[in-house]
Amino acid sequence: MNSDSKEQVLLDSLEPVYFPSELNIVEKLFLPVASFSTSFTCISGYFSSTVLAELAEPLAYLFQNPSSSGKFIVSPNLSVEDQTALINAYDNDDSIFEFLFDDEVITKDHLVSSTLEVMKYLISERRLDIRIVLMKKGMLHAKVWIFQMPFGDVAIHGSGNATKSGLISNFEQLVFTREWESDSGKKIVQSYAARFEQFWDGIRNDSFTLKFNDKTISDLYSREQNVVSEEQFQKHLKQLVKKMESENTLEKLQVPDWLKYRDGDYLHQGEAVDAWLENEMKGTLEIATGGGKTLTSLVCSSLALEAEANAILIIAVPNKPLIKQWVEDVDKFGVNSIDTEGMGTKNIVRTIRRTIKEHQFISKHSVFIITHDCLKEESFQDVLKKYPNKIMLIGDEAHNLGSKSFVNNPPNFIDYRLALSATPERQYDPEGSEKLFNYFGPVVYQFTLEDAIGNCLVPFEYIAHKVFLTPEEADDWLEITHKINKLLWSEDIETKKLVEQLQIRRRAISEDAQEKVDAFKREVAKLVDRKHSLAFCTDKSPEQLDRVNEVLREEHFIFHQVTGEETGNKTLMKEVINSYKLGSIEMLTSKRVLDEGFNIPPIKTAYFLASSGTVRTWVQRLGRVLRKCSETNKVKAVVHDFVVFPPESLQEYKSLVSGELKRMQWFMKLAIKNNSLNKAIDISNELVSLKEEI
Repeated sequence: MNSDSKEQVLLDSLEPVYFPSELNIVEKLFLPVASFSTSFTCISGYFSSTVLAELAEPLAYLFQNPSSSGKFIVSPNLSVEDQTALINAYDNDDSIFEFLFDDEVITKDHLVSSTLEVMKYLISERRLDIRIVLMKKGMLHAKVWIFQMPFGDVAIHGSGNATKSGLISNFEQLVFTREWESDSGKKIVQSYAARFEQFWDGIRNDSFTLKFNDKTISDLYSREQNVVSEEQFQKHLKQLVKKMESENTLEKLQVPDWLKYRDGDYLHQGEAVDAWLENEMKGTLEIATGGGKTLTSLVCSSLALEAEANAILIIAVPNKPLIKQWVEDVDKFGVNSIDTEGMGTKNIVRTIRRTIKEHQFISKHSVFIITHDCLKEESFQDVLKKYPNKIMLIGDEAHNLGSKSFVNNPPNFIDYRLALSATPERQYDPEGSEKLFNYFGPVVYQFTLEDAIGNCLVPFEYIAHKVFLTPEEADDWLEITHKINKLLWSEDIETKKLVEQLQIRRRAISEDAQEKVDAFKREVAKLVDRKHSLAFCTDKSPEQLDRVNEVLREEHFIFHQVTGEETGNKTLMKEVINSYKLGSIEMLTSKRVLDEGFNIPPIKTAYFLASSGTVRTWVQRLGRVLRKCSETNKVKAVVHDFVVFPPESLQEYKSLVSGELKRMQWFMKLAIKNNSLNKAIDISNELVSLKEEI
């Protein structure tokens, strides 16, 4: 052994232990070792039916050395029945190809097809030989690579299989041992080499060793009639190397294999994706709550940025509690997003600046999940503007971005824009809606609640309860109405603002009507199955939530309120939601905090005490309740609505009657048409008569 050889110096400089999930194991270990080896052997103790795809990694980098040859011992993951059938086929000199390779896997993936061509060439050139080991008891679980060098052998051994996940993705450990480094190193390498030869030669009593017989090789070659030339081999090998280097170094958004967005209950997702892509990757998706807006937008992002080695995706959400939910969904697309919950704008700007520098040296996709308020910040936009590559923006619940602070100074430098909302039109603000659509693009796809119910959302029964304003509430209503009527015709801007404030105060009277809580108490006392219930209370007055909570205490419910205070405590919120899903918490009580983005599918009985006048709120709250839940076998939901009547027929109550009737008719149109609707029909007919009378 030449102690001064460059090869030995380089190999001696390599670290003894590696963790593939923390670095590029191909570049740091396998390529340096393989480049100096004349041949190698490998025992892979676990080999699944997708053997071809898994062989792509070792074939891609180990056979770049034109003089290298290799022997693989593999142990397929087969049932007892399949093992018996494989041995019988082998004894009868039949092909064992079908036990190792899945035709569907071979034909559907070009990478796998390239791997097959490389294998065929290497086998024909006698540079690759594969034998199968079946253990008589237990399983072959060793993972050992042995590389032969002119000056001694080395072994790479540990928990990493000859698979992509084993060598790159999982938290595995690999140990690098040189035969010449010590007596113990020599014993380790020679011990592995001896056992490899025992398995290879089939002389062990604890296993069967099967060779690739002529029929198996013939079966392998019959998959493609063309003979692979040296030129074609080099081309295929380069394809594998390029693909592996790309996958090993580039953290990219990728649509997960399990996501079926073009068929079944979520067929509309594929249609939405196509509509957005065809609109030059700008536009608004109007998809009902529960219709999968989040996953649809991430599919759009993955496809839009597919060809980009470097890109930044910004996801802007209306409130901090939603950040965590988006983090979980982005993780499913192969990228660890940057969770900005708890970070101030300065820290976010600093992180983006660091990311921009990092992208100069590392190819990757970076995802930032921020709040709408952060997106509006000038400092945030200024630093993001300096990024030289593609940027995409997803505006979640984008109707909230229609305010002047955003639409009058939007980040026009962003390349791809996608707005998400179940109700993108801003009620009573046509100017804000127009500017929002001008920035993000028009609605390119609609999937309404009516479309979703019965498909990706469960149907619901609508049960209405008639309540009245108390004399005190009626007096307050009349007093405010008289003030509004006096000011209504003024064109003065400040007067108009005052009218709006008075209208909100008046609306709060009906939303917080005392009799709603009395009716709620009567209804929950009759509730047989208490689990997975929910009460929505008004956010215009804290007293209603307090009174509802008191009712639940009196009725001995196990409940928990969910307000901004609870959602600010991540640990507490997680415990509450998990307990609710398991049924140990029977009811949740909430205000506006559950309106947007929260995903609690088990909800099946909901009490809407907060009778907001905006369609958006109805859509959001109903969407919370109608989500499917396989864990509870949820087939339908029940919605209780509390309809407020005036104590008498006066013109001043016309807006109250019209608003309550509009909401009832909206819910009734979507609800299950059965006997449960009879009460609501009677109440709505009363409102119609009252409206005509007034």
